[in-house]
Amino acid sequence: MDASILADARAFVSAHYKFPDRFPLLARIRETGRIVPVDDIRLVTRYDHLVEGYRDQRLSRQAGAIAESQAHSSGSTAPNIEKARKAFTLMLINQDDPGHARIRKILETAFKPTRVASWATVMQQITDELLANVAGRESFDFRKELAFPLPERIICALMGVPYEDHDLWAAWTEEVVSSARSTEPTPEKAAAVDQAQIDFYNYFQNLVAERRKNLGEDLVSLLIRAESEGERLSELELIGALQMLIQAGHETTGNLINNGMYTLLKHPDQYERLRANPDLVPTAVEEMLRFCSPSIWSLPRIALTDVPLGEEIIPKGATLLMSLEAANRDPSRIDDPDRFDIGRTNNYHVGFAAGVHFCMGNQFARLEAGTMFRAIATRLPRLELVEEPRLKETWVRSYEDLQVRVAR
Repeated sequence: MDASILADARAFVSAHYKFPDRFPLLARIRETGRIVPVDDIRLVTRYDHLVEGYRDQRLSRQAGAIAESQAHSSGSTAPNIEKARKAFTLMLINQDDPGHARIRKILETAFKPTRVASWATVMQQITDELLANVAGRESFDFRKELAFPLPERIICALMGVPYEDHDLWAAWTEEVVSSARSTEPTPEKAAAVDQAQIDFYNYFQNLVAERRKNLGEDLVSLLIRAESEGERLSELELIGALQMLIQAGHETTGNLINNGMYTLLKHPDQYERLRANPDLVPTAVEEMLRFCSPSIWSLPRIALTDVPLGEEIIPKGATLLMSLEAANRDPSRIDDPDRFDIGRTNNYHVGFAAGVHFCMGNQFARLEAGTMFRAIATRLPRLELVEEPRLKETWVRSYEDLQVRVAR
C-alpha cells in the first residue's frame, strides 16, 4: 500500500479533528479496497467491510470496552471506581451476545414504538418554547439556544429530574467522550475520566435509590420495572443503561441537530428547498445522518481470534476501528455520495450502526431531530452563518458553537 496513504491514515486516526476536510483522504483510503493497518489498529472504510465487521461476533465490543476502561484507568482506588467502570462496560453498546441480546430485550420493553410516539407532545412543547426564546433576535448561538437544549430538556423531563442536572451530565460526558480511544491518555486525562465515571455512577445510584421508593411513569421508573421473560436489569446494568442514555443519547442527538443545521447553512439551495417543502424533513434527517453524522467512528472492537474480513485477516488481539463517515460516502452504496441532497431516497447509511448494535433509540432521535427541523423550516426566518465554527477535539463530530444571524 502507498506509504503516503499509510502515513495519512496514521495521522488521521491519531487526531481526526485536524482534518476538517477529510473526505478526499478517506476516499483515497477506501479506493484501495483494503483494511489499513495503523500499528495494532485496523482501519475500515468500505461500507461492506463495516457492516460485516459489525455482524461478526468474533470482533468483540465487550473486549474493546474493557480495554478502553483499563487504558484510561488512572490507578485510582476511590470509592465506587470499580463499580463505575463495571457499569460502563455493562452498557448495552458495550456488550456482546448473549448479554447484549438479554439487556436489549429488557430495555426494548421501555422503548416500545407506541411509547416513543407518546413522547412527541413533550418534544413539540419544548421545541415551541425554545423557538419562542430566539424569536425576533437578529443573531444567536444555534448550538446553545436550540440544538442542545432540545434533547437536554427532553431527557430531563422524561427522567423526572431538574433541568439544571444536564450541566453535570454535560461536563462528565465531555470528559469521557473527549478521551482519545486510539491513543494513550495523559495521567491527567485518565484521572478526569475516572472521576467523571464515578460522578455518573454516584448520581444514578442515588437517583435509582430514590425512585425505587416511589415509582412513577418516568423513564427511570420504567427501566427499574422493565422486564422480559422474567429477566430484569441488575443494579449495575440499570446504572449503565441510564448513563448510556446521556452519553450516547441526548449528546449525539444534539450534535446531529447542530451538524445538520450547519450543513444546511453551507448548502443554501437545500436549505431553501426544505423551507419551501417542509414535508422533506424525514428524508432531510436521513441525509444528515449520512452526510454529517455525529458518529465519526464505530466503537472499537477487538479480534478474539484471527478474523477474515473482506480479503484481509484481522489478527487476534488487533483493534478494529471502523470509519462511519467513509462508509456513509461509499460510492458502491450511494450515488454521488459527496452531494448533500435532502430529498435522497434509498439512503444507505450507518449513522445508527448496523447488525445487533443497530441503535435502539433510532426512532427517538429521528423524532427529536425531525420536530426541530420542521420548526426551523416553517417558523424561523432564513438564517446564515456569522463565522465558521471550530471542531472540538473529541471522538465525535461536534462544534464548539454555531453562531447564526437572520440573513441580510
